[in-house]
Amino acid sequence: MRLTTSFKRFFIVCAVGAVAYVLAGPIALSGLPIIMGDITTTADLDEALKIIFSDPLINNIVEDSEFMDIFKVDMNVQADDTTGGRYIEMGHYFRLPAGVGARAENEYIPVPDDPRFENSRLFLRKLQGTVEMTGDTMRRVRSDEGAFLNYMERALPDLVTRLVNEIDRMYVSDGSGVKARIASISGSGGVYTVVVNRTYGVDGFTGAHLQFLEGERIVADPAADGQSIRANGTIKGAQVTDMDEDAGSIEVTGDNTLLAAWVADDYLFAGDDAGASTQTAAGQDREIAGCLAAVDDGGIIATYNNIDRTASGNRLWKSIVIDASVAQWGGQMTEELLTYADDEVTTKGAGKIDTLVMSRSAARGYWQSLKGDRSFNDPRSFTGGKKSLSIFLGDRDLALKVSRKLAPELTFGLQSDTFRRLTLGQWEWDDKTGSIWNRVTDSVGRKDAFYAVGNMYEQLFCMAPRKNVRIEGLTSVF
Repeated sequence: MRLTTSFKRFFIVCAVGAVAYVLAGPIALSGLPIIMGDITTTADLDEALKIIFSDPLINNIVEDSEFMDIFKVDMNVQADDTTGGRYIEMGHYFRLPAGVGARAENEYIPVPDDPRFENSRLFLRKLQGTVEMTGDTMRRVRSDEGAFLNYMERALPDLVTRLVNEIDRMYVSDGSGVKARIASISGSGGVYTVVVNRTYGVDGFTGAHLQFLEGERIVADPAADGQSIRANGTIKGAQVTDMDEDAGSIEVTGDNTLLAAWVADDYLFAGDDAGASTQTAAGQDREIAGCLAAVDDGGIIATYNNIDRTASGNRLWKSIVIDASVAQWGGQMTEELLTYADDEVTTKGAGKIDTLVMSRSAARGYWQSLKGDRSFNDPRSFTGGKKSLSIFLGDRDLALKVSRKLAPELTFGLQSDTFRRLTLGQWEWDDKTGSIWNRVTDSVGRKDAFYAVGNMYEQLFCMAPRKNVRIEGLTSVF
């Protein structure tokens, strides 16, 4: 029996629908167009766009960053791809199972003691990013791959900049989500000037304004745990609209009643009306626990990944922390201070520093300390300035890395192989609905706009904190 043209087309549509149902399920099928005749679909384009969007995004995140780039590229820290379980446990050897001693002939042999293990517990942290476009823009960029790429040339840089700003800060900070604390606030009419201090919420760390970015939204809380965020009804967030580096202040714009309730000593977090990067109600961090958590002696983070640093027998879980503000060092970054820090790590933690990360202020201080060693044999011609700085520490020639997110008072001496980046794949756009694009809705209804949200799961972990050193108390150098 010969099939009519219309019946053939109907048969093809049914066959395509059946295959889609088997491969993608009823949800994807519900989105199929009910059309008789030849079909032109953008489903394949959606998948292509997903791939094109993801790869340059994750590459740009690393290339545009400073602190994350040091861990991933310079230090070549191993990345362990996890299975995404509830948490990861690692065992740590804190005491050897041995008995050793000198004995005479036919005496009892030494009695071995039990080994001592401690299990750390790590949770991956979820980082999210969102882009949004109007329906008219969507209809233009879906026309072909080139149009989408042209759009993303404008949309990607902003998303990457925001992600890099947050990830770099997290790699330095302690995981609590605190960006800074309010030193003073003034303003009216929904526009306020906020002088900030206590970078990462730590007393004595300056340069707090560097933790913020124009355009981002922040929330305020009287406590560092972020459990009582100030609000005016459902309004919680305000937008950073300007910055004054010399005054160490940021300008925020938002609801006047909300901002009038912000006071000195409030803590600031990344956040908006829908949520914030604070700790959970159970006291669990939402952010990556960075170097301030890993390289610490318990002064900032007493319990690191489920192990109490202050408990007897957990000495190896305490990093070396050196206060450079004491008279011996006078707050100056010198080669003597770096040599002493390296010796402390070697003698107390059996470690070997291979990466030095400091603020630009600390790097300037180190350069100034070296200038006194220079002499001009022929003063008729010389070249000023400086190239990359480095220092010999025993058998190692270490280049000094700098990061703008580091407080001027901070320097880290790190042993690369003690760190791990725990990840669950790379950046991935959420396409559970069959497309990465979802329609924007609110309490009124559906809007002619679309958004895409991506996820990135990551955690930074130090397996041997005692093999790393933190120098603090340095004086800002101008």
